[in-house]
Amino acid sequence: MTTRTLRELLYPPRRPGAPEPTLLPWLARWADPADLPSLARAAAALADTAVPGWPPIADAVAEVLAERADARAQLAVLVEALPPLAGHLGPGAAAAPNPWDARPEILLYRAMAARQTADAGADADADALTDADTDDADADASDGPSQASPPGDAWERLLALARSAPGDVPPLAAVRLLAALLTGRAEQHGTLEDGEMVYLLPWLDPRTGPRGERVELALDLVEEALEGEADWYAAALAARAAPYLDAPQRDRLCDIADGAGGPWRGHLRALAKTARLPWPSVRAELAAAHPGLAELDRAAEATEQASLALLCRQAIEGIGARYGASRGWRASPGDWWPDIRRAEPAGGVEPGADGGPAPGAQEALARQIPMSAEAPAEQPRYVNTHIVYPDDPFAPVDRYQPLLADTRYALRVDIGKWAADSLIGQSRAVPEELLPQTLEGHWLEVAAAGEDIEVDRAAAALFLPHQGEAWACSCPPGVQAHRCHPFDRTPHVLLPLRSPSSPGTGRLRVTVHYQGHLLQAFRLSVVTGTGPVAAPADPVLDGWVVYTATEGLTGLDAQTPRTLSVLTESEDDGTCRMYWKEGPESGLKVVAAEAQLGRAMGLFRQRLRDVHIVRGKAGPANAYADDNSKDRRRYLSDLARLATLGRTLRNSLGAMVDQELPAADDQPSTIQIARVRNSTYVFPWPVLYDLPLNDPRFGVEDSDWYRPCPVIDHWQRDVIEAGYPHTCPYGSGHRLDTLCPYGFWGFRHAVEVPPSARPGIPVRREIPYRDATRMVVGQTLDNDLDLKAISAHLTRLERGLQVQEAVRQTSSTGLGAALAAPELQFVYFFCHGLRESQRDPYIGPVLGIGVHDEISTHQITTWDEVLWTPRQEHWRSAAPLVVINGCHTAEISPEALVSFVDAFTHASSAGVIGTEVMLHQNVAAEAAERFFGHFTDHEGLGVGEAVRRMRLDLLGKGNVMGLAYTPYCSSELRLLRTPPAAGRGAEHAEAYTG
Repeated sequence: MTTRTLRELLYPPRRPGAPEPTLLPWLARWADPADLPSLARAAAALADTAVPGWPPIADAVAEVLAERADARAQLAVLVEALPPLAGHLGPGAAAAPNPWDARPEILLYRAMAARQTADAGADADADALTDADTDDADADASDGPSQASPPGDAWERLLALARSAPGDVPPLAAVRLLAALLTGRAEQHGTLEDGEMVYLLPWLDPRTGPRGERVELALDLVEEALEGEADWYAAALAARAAPYLDAPQRDRLCDIADGAGGPWRGHLRALAKTARLPWPSVRAELAAAHPGLAELDRAAEATEQASLALLCRQAIEGIGARYGASRGWRASPGDWWPDIRRAEPAGGVEPGADGGPAPGAQEALARQIPMSAEAPAEQPRYVNTHIVYPDDPFAPVDRYQPLLADTRYALRVDIGKWAADSLIGQSRAVPEELLPQTLEGHWLEVAAAGEDIEVDRAAAALFLPHQGEAWACSCPPGVQAHRCHPFDRTPHVLLPLRSPSSPGTGRLRVTVHYQGHLLQAFRLSVVTGTGPVAAPADPVLDGWVVYTATEGLTGLDAQTPRTLSVLTESEDDGTCRMYWKEGPESGLKVVAAEAQLGRAMGLFRQRLRDVHIVRGKAGPANAYADDNSKDRRRYLSDLARLATLGRTLRNSLGAMVDQELPAADDQPSTIQIARVRNSTYVFPWPVLYDLPLNDPRFGVEDSDWYRPCPVIDHWQRDVIEAGYPHTCPYGSGHRLDTLCPYGFWGFRHAVEVPPSARPGIPVRREIPYRDATRMVVGQTLDNDLDLKAISAHLTRLERGLQVQEAVRQTSSTGLGAALAAPELQFVYFFCHGLRESQRDPYIGPVLGIGVHDEISTHQITTWDEVLWTPRQEHWRSAAPLVVINGCHTAEISPEALVSFVDAFTHASSAGVIGTEVMLHQNVAAEAAERFFGHFTDHEGLGVGEAVRRMRLDLLGKGNVMGLAYTPYCSSELRLLRTPPAAGRGAEHAEAYTG
């Protein structure tokens, strides 16, 4: 036979490029020794039936490897990759790879190997193992299982336990299954998956239930596997059940076989006729599960050795890529040992009153056996992107050659180890700390958009397990547990694209989302040409990270899903783009919107100024009364003018993105506007108005044209006392031309504008404190303001925040020194904000504190780099929320290249809240006090909800100026009260933990 013949047998047309996993033992026989570690990892990845995999694969591979791998150095690697191998080695070899390895699974498999010697009649050596006083005898035994055994009686207990197990129990691939068998409590050992029950079929205690039921379960799984086109898995299940089939069950298997294709149909029928005898070995059983194994053997014997080794290597790599072999051996759960301990024979641990271990016994055993099987520290995982050919996703296009014009390609995206040839250089780890704890992992969405490159707008789903590489499969996104078979999985998703029709440089944006959260965004630069060119010095297909939610790998609470996610970014040419994604499975939409954004924000700010400031004889004056209220008619006029603007902007935005905008529902909702650092464009999201409006007739006031919603006249009862609902209680009665505050996004949604995280600094979601908070205040001393009222306002704030230390500063020097504190909870500015310095107009925006002192964004950067040392510790454990209460202070415009938002974000603050327009000091003071009141109350509200409730409080007075405040941080940023430091008295502990 030729190499071509063997290749065709390994890669049949029905499943090209994907040899069945049951071929792994065959590959272990013929593969080059250098490829055996990869093969061991592939076998270990298929050990857990819950995936589903199939433990006999690991068992059979271990048998082959035990025969082939006799070099001590290679054994260490192989046992590490595939612990069941230790159970197939002789006692001396089992101890050799790492004699002091106390991992529970390796101890168990070594104990099984030692038992084999004891069963063979080495009674003297076995007795020596359980006698703590015969260490010299153990050392003299040349072939006893005591060679290089770990010290202490933990090893002795394991050996005793192994001896008490049924003699026909082989070393298993899944430790919890081995524990189930060794205890004789297979069905009581937690909850076993259906596949695990079938795997344990030969050894289940007959007293726990009729064996026939388990055979029926096996046949059900065979039928299910065939429906999913997992023919190899169906055959493996059928081979395990075949010796126990009765006549009706054999007939049923023949009927089920009709659902198989190709050679598998006849093979399953042949298994139905198998004699009712146990298989002589797990290798024999697995060989019987594959229809072409005998022919493969003949082909391998007739193939040149180098070609055979190469084909085996390719097959191993293919199985590893498709079946999740990168996960390697999954460490055993930490609770398996107590179950084994409870089944120990007499003379072990003294039982307690309930038949379990006596009090303190578990702790004693935990000290004897180090639980090194705990989950290892998670390795960072990265998003890798490649442009590939549609018919060969494993062949990336050369990064140093331009794409051909008007040609179909595919964007391949995977998540796992960083790939050196990925288009994304200097990538950042996937922010897993944003993801909640789940049993299996998390469903992520990958989307892409391009202006001059045609991209499939549909999002693709990737499943990110707790460890190892992500995969795509046929399971519905969001569903757990997985019901897919490993062969259904691919280690990437493909997004079809077409290159531009003319040469040039194109741009792609790739985003990764979790439940609407934007986790990361990438920019790809793609050059299109007419053909190959001389190799350039730099790649012409390149990419980099433009936004990441965080970089750390520590756990934080899960967040609520986002209703809408928008990424805003300034381009190199000064234009702006929005990348819009609404809801699961929706694609990414790119919107060129610099003109609309700039005009929209200008109109919004002007409307707020007109609402708040009126021109009087003495100059600009506050339009609100001393208590910050307005009468009903003028309040309705303010609402109407903002609603007409909001409806116009909503219609314009909807036309640009060509998608439905978020609709109101009864649940809290969050709009995420992720912002690339130094992006100079913003949009007035809070003023967007959802309810349909007609234009008023000429000469008719807006407030007379639109019908006020009843909630306006019952605000205290239906909103404040009702707990600040997210939808209008009269929403079902809304009709055309209804004027209702709940039509505005800013009063219904929590709108967040989180910046991109700094390297090593996540987007903050907690501000920790113990018994009290610390605040630094930058205060103006402008005599044109009511300084006595400002002092009273600050005193109320400090009292409400339970501030232990409040430092009021009126000079830039003093403020810089106060902000050097390594831990702060709040930084509060009650000051003037100017677009440019009065000293030097080129400096840019400044905050005016004291009498004539100014603080620029450049000054904050200088403090961060020089004054606030050590920099790596400053604001790391407790970073402040910066609230800038003034005029124009958070206004981000194309003229302000570096804003205070960016300056404080770069200095590692938890977030910034600022005002978009000038505010009278009375309105500004009440807005701040109401916000902080909600932010610090017992409900533990996040910033987004606290801002929303502040806005609703002001609306109760007919005041719409709450819309002037923008939070540039996570909506879920909240105060976190932590336990006291170690060493405090117990009498104080209760007060701290609250």
